[in-house]
Amino acid sequence: MPTLRLLPELEEAIRQIPGVRAASVVTSAQAEPTEVHILASPGKAAKKVVRDVQSLALARYDIDLDHRIVSVVQIEDETANGDSPAVPAVPEPAADIVSDPVIDETDDETDDESETARPSIAAITVRTSGSETEAEVTLVFADEEFAGSAVGPAASHHRPRLVAQATLIALDPLLGVPVEVDSAAVVTVGGNEVALVVVTVSVPRAAAQSVSGSAVLRGDDADAVARAVLDALNRRLSG
Repeated sequence: MPTLRLLPELEEAIRQIPGVRAASVVTSAQAEPTEVHILASPGKAAKKVVRDVQSLALARYDIDLDHRIVSVVQIEDETANGDSPAVPAVPEPAADIVSDPVIDETDDETDDESETARPSIAAITVRTSGSETEAEVTLVFADEEFAGSAVGPAASHHRPRLVAQATLIALDPLLGVPVEVDSAAVVTVGGNEVALVVVTVSVPRAAAQSVSGSAVLRGDDADAVARAVLDALNRRLSG
């Protein structure tokens, strides 16, 4: 069963909110919102974006959105400062969701120290057999390989979550704390598709923290989802 998006009017209305660049509203078969993914410019506090989305949904469509299903990723316009993509500042948390800075993915990366401080993707395999799909992700860090796999339903809308789970399992020896996938999806931003991932990090003697990551598709959605997971955790992975 494909991912359902039965509220296109709400999606289009959310896109008209100042600062919102893209929106995806995932629904149940009864057209009830289950996930709301927002891609926004960093000019407005993420909490304010969430409140604006909730107010619009309630006032115009009589839909009471739970703030916990709304995730906000803030990315600066890559054309704002010439040809070089800009790295956004960390926005204020939206409903306890904190967006870490986006890793610069340009081919002319010159920060060798930054690259060696983080794992890279060596291989991703997604196999479907009957009613099950298995995702395997292999990462390389400090000349060592770390692999993880996750198995779930074969439906295509489960694939981003499975890839995200497999990536987290591969990262487990490097993280040192439990991390779980909250949501993983691929949304359309203008003419581009962007993988958005939200994960929850359980820190001892502290409240659980949700962080988000994003990555523009460069040919395959599985690769983008894995890179989005690394983006979400880049600070923890680099110490």
